[in-house]
Amino acid sequence: MNRTQTIQIRLTPDELRRLKSLARRGGVSSYLRKSGLKNDYRKDLSVIAALARVRNLLVQIAQNSSRRPVMDQVLIVSQLVTVERTLTKFTI
Repeated sequence: MNRTQTIQIRLTPDELRRLKSLARRGGVSSYLRKSGLKNDYRKDLSVIAALARVRNLLVQIAQNSSRRPVMDQVLIVSQLVTVERTLTKFTI
């Protein structure tokens, strides 16, 4: 593919340093093209659907834990809290 169009952007020295760091070997132009043009909504929808399934399973686990002995309930709740803490680290 022959690229003939150009754009100019203004950056602070820090922004340029960060872009170069993120781009690594591929170069800033390639990095910006890939990150700016990769919006594949089908991937986003599949991730959202998977998260919804996980959420439903976690709700079922939490609801069914009330039928277990107290020590099992404590263990289940502590595991669910660990899962929640792990999931809050991710951004969409």
